[in-house]
Amino acid sequence: MEQQIGTIAQTAVIERWAWWRAALKDPAQIGKELPVHPGEYQLGYYRTRRKGGTWEPVGIYPDEDGRVVAFRGNKPVDDIENLFTWCCRYPVEYAAYIQALETGKWPDDDEAVAATIGDNSGDVDETASLADQIEAALAGLSKYAKISDDETAAKALSLRNRLNELSREADKARTEEKKPHLEAGKAVDAKWQPLVKKAKTGADDVRAKIGAWETEKYRRQQEEQRKAEEARRAAEEAAREREGETEVLDAPEPAPAPVADPVSIRPTYGKAASVKMRTVVKEVTDWPALSVYMSNHAEAQDVLRKLAQRAVDAGRDDIPGITTEQKADIR
Repeated sequence: MEQQIGTIAQTAVIERWAWWRAALKDPAQIGKELPVHPGEYQLGYYRTRRKGGTWEPVGIYPDEDGRVVAFRGNKPVDDIENLFTWCCRYPVEYAAYIQALETGKWPDDDEAVAATIGDNSGDVDETASLADQIEAALAGLSKYAKISDDETAAKALSLRNRLNELSREADKARTEEKKPHLEAGKAVDAKWQPLVKKAKTGADDVRAKIGAWETEKYRRQQEEQRKAEEARRAAEEAAREREGETEVLDAPEPAPAPVADPVSIRPTYGKAASVKMRTVVKEVTDWPALSVYMSNHAEAQDVLRKLAQRAVDAGRDDIPGITTEQKADIR
């Protein structure tokens, strides 16, 4: 009976840590299969940090008297539920918690990351400060020329995260510094762009009308040439039929010269406009045939490759003409 009670008690203790153990195994399930409810907490070891700060170890566990206590670093925290809300998505192994508590360092720390985190002095130029931090972080890239184990991958990810963070900080500073100039530019655009667009729209309309006329004129010239050619051929045919009836035959009219492209239009104001007839695609009558014809073109291949990837991303597995492989995608 005593053994049974001991087993039940042991099971109860294990179950109190079950949420944390499951979170360690699959952090992606936090907030899903592993619910997080306001006003509740789970025993375990975690880490958290303030914006721009370093990670601090968090321990939520029963003390020697069985009362649940919480520590952030070495400082006790009374509001356990609120602390858990901030740290619950970052569970850590017990050994990592102890190491961070004793040394201030984590097993997955990257030295370059630690070197670039800290409060910036108000006397230091922000651009120079960020430039120094970015250079210090980039100096650590050489350690990850090749990654061959999970521990190194975790450290490399820390460096990537820090570089992304520095990138966002620099971009935010750029945006803030540029904002007044953008506002001034918008004011200038608001003043002048309506005039620019109105005049340009009118000019484009005139251009389209001139183009339509030149196209129509060219077609009329082609039609006149066609009719002249038909008349010439008819005259030759008639001359052959009369052969033998007269001793001297009148020579047929020579074939008319091909219709030449119009050279230019010369206005009374401003510059002349060049005119050149250009063959354009009116419509596609056979998409498969056109696709096959263009399939060796690099641009067409790039478009087809992107469309194929989009279809694969959507779950299609019946796309002809491609092979696929599994490849890690780090987000």
